Amino acid sequence: MLSVTDFHFTVGDKEILKGVDFSLPEGGCLSILGPNGAGKSTLLKCLLRLHDKGTSRGEILVADKPIESYSQKELAKLISYVPQAGGWIPPFTISELLKLSRFPYSTSVSSLTRRDFAAVDRALALTSLESMADRPLKTLSGGERQKAFLAAALAQGTPIMLLDEPASFLDPHHASEMEKLLIDLNREEGLTMVAVTHDLNHPVKSGGFALILRGGKNLYFGEVSGLLGSGVLENAFNHEFVYLTHPKTGRSVILAE
Repeated sequence: MLSVTDFHFTVGDKEILKGVDFSLPEGGCLSILGPNGAGKSTLLKCLLRLHDKGTSRGEILVADKPIESYSQKELAKLISYVPQAGGWIPPFTISELLKLSRFPYSTSVSSLTRRDFAAVDRALALTSLESMADRPLKTLSGGERQKAFLAAALAQGTPIMLLDEPASFLDPHHASEMEKLLIDLNREEGLTMVAVTHDLNHPVKSGGFALILRGGKNLYFGEVSGLLGSGVLENAFNHEFVYLTHPKTGRSVILAE
């Protein structure tokens, strides 16, 4: 579904990504980790083709086709994006935001079809936001707004979803709720997911694959289980970690010393 081969990205005289490689099957889940400045968010923007500055070499395939072969509207039918909740707040209600996310299939909000409205209703239901559909985004809490951004990506109806720190700015309750929702969407709805995260336990809970970047380079790509006690996290973050077993779930837990 998504394949990146020897991908380099340079802005000015600074090479930000230096030969990144990974591939993700349909319905797969990938967590991207690494220290600050590793190139994680830049990689997401390259996958969305949102960089208007910089040069690239290497290959990005989306559904077995080169990413540059798609128009932006065609690409928007394949890949959706969930930004961090702490940035700029669009001046829309939740319902308006979701209707706008149907732009790949229509020319304007006034031309929305029955299929578009059904996609909006389904996204509201999946995120339990039906009762809040007419609330302006600026009146929502961080957790509610993050769910609204997720609902907009779901309404867009793409097989691939990219997420930038989906649990950032959220309290423990909302972070746990968001994490469970994303896991359900991946495992039950079959969405192919790529998430940038600083939470080292996110990939352990989500499963699938992990990509660790450091200095714009692949430090690790493989199954999440390969992160545990292998020394790869210590190498990536230049820090010691403790690996424990959760007393209730039996799942591995990673703690910074």
